[in-house]
Amino acid sequence: MYFNKALTDKELIMDLMSSEKQIASSYNNAIIESSCPALRQIFSFCLTNTQGIQYSLYDAMEKRGWNHVELVSNRDIENMLKKYSDFY
Repeated sequence: MYFNKALTDKELIMDLMSSEKQIASSYNNAIIESSCPALRQIFSFCLTNTQGIQYSLYDAMEKRGWNHVELVSNRDIENMLKKYSDFY
């Protein structure tokens, strides 16, 4: 079945962001599982490039107001530190 619905710019960027996250995860796993130093270096280079692309997408979303980031107060940070410091 064929649908003639074009994706919006926001949908495209969200899809690209999702893809870059998956690619970064795959490169990270490849680095961890590789025993060849040269291959690890290649995967590391690819991971760094992927992270740069992901940040460019994040920045594009931010400039368009599509990525709402909620700032955390110092009090919230202190509460979280206290909460999780009890585990150690």
